Amino acid sequence: MMATLLVPGLISGFLLLFRSTLEALFLPFRLLFGLALWLTTGNDIGNAVSEVGRSSTQTDPSWALLHDYLPALLIAAGLLLFIVASGAGRRQPTLLWSCLSLHGGAGVLIGTPVAALLLPALCTEAVALYAIRNQPDSD
Repeated sequence: MMATLLVPGLISGFLLLFRSTLEALFLPFRLLFGLALWLTTGNDIGNAVSEVGRSSTQTDPSWALLHDYLPALLIAAGLLLFIVASGAGRRQPTLLWSCLSLHGGAGVLIGTPVAALLLPALCTEAVALYAIRNQPDSD
């Protein structure tokens, strides 16, 4: 699940780096062709120069932080809490409720198509919570 969140961002980062490297290589040619177009058509020279700056697009790093890295952190924390909550002989439904809420929050942050991968974890936590709540006391 965490690879599903982190690998596409990693690949798009490499592709963005590759694109910006190629843009830097083609920058002088873009300026020269813009100036040639200015000489033949008589357009404003500002258009040729401003075309050079419009080639690269800015990405918002907060989007990746909110929709990729924070949900991955929530999923890891929920997994660790689930392991602690279902330890040998322990009955801690509050930890299972926190696992459910962490994974549910991660599902909301991720979005609908990818959040479907969290359904087995949510079902397992719900079944474990149901089993703990309906288990008779042996004290």
